[in-house]
Amino acid sequence: MNESLVKKIRQLPPLPKTIEEFERAYNDPDISLEDIAKILEHDPMLVANILKTVNSPYYGLRNEITTVSHAISLLGLSQIKGIVLQNTIKKLLNIDMEPYGITAEEFANISHLQSNLMYRWYRKIDSRKLNTLVMAALLQEMGKILIADEIIQEDMLYPFHSEIEAGADITLVEKSFVGVTAAEVTGQMFEYWGFDPLFVNSIRYSDDYLSAPEDVKDYSLALHIVKTAAPVNSPLSEVSINKALALSEKEGLGTEFLEDAAMSLRNSF
Repeated sequence: MNESLVKKIRQLPPLPKTIEEFERAYNDPDISLEDIAKILEHDPMLVANILKTVNSPYYGLRNEITTVSHAISLLGLSQIKGIVLQNTIKKLLNIDMEPYGITAEEFANISHLQSNLMYRWYRKIDSRKLNTLVMAALLQEMGKILIADEIIQEDMLYPFHSEIEAGADITLVEKSFVGVTAAEVTGQMFEYWGFDPLFVNSIRYSDDYLSAPEDVKDYSLALHIVKTAAPVNSPLSEVSINKALALSEKEGLGTEFLEDAAMSLRNSF
């Protein structure tokens, strides 16, 4: 990996105490959802961001959600964990996504789009994998934050952005400029923070799922298909959806469920 990116990962700040407590509670089968909600409520800003996110159009909830416990009961603990981590990372890192031609807000929206697409699609494929996949889909592009920073610092913004804007394969552009893809960087980030190996490796191999270990190959393939349908430079465009459908068909997952999920999501916005 690019030595400068390795250094950036090693210099990442630790996750806040609230997140560490939340992670321990998340992995405790005996703790109640109310107790988990109380842990998150120690950070009022985090609560505000959770409620802002769950009340956004991406979740399509009919009534306004006003408490964390209600959000957990409706969306499930895994989705809330993903939202918590996304908002925490946004607070820890300086986010400038200009190299990818999008704003920080658009980047967050695309992450939610990928997660929502995963949920709508994969619950009809294998619901047992859904908890890991929904959270991974929300967070799998986080490595782009560090790559964008590297591109800006190395004064490569114009050529990088030009290729992204022209519709080039994003993973090939990343590999060409910094030697790694965002998936590899994201995997390294979450490994540094001590996350579960299944979660880490599902993301790490999502740009090269054919090389993934057998226990994560299905996860990495699903993540790859979702970001093929909703890449940051053309999310849910006709071309992107058709590429994802072709890949899903090729890998034996069919197209009906993915197409229904992608079209219903695209028509919602």
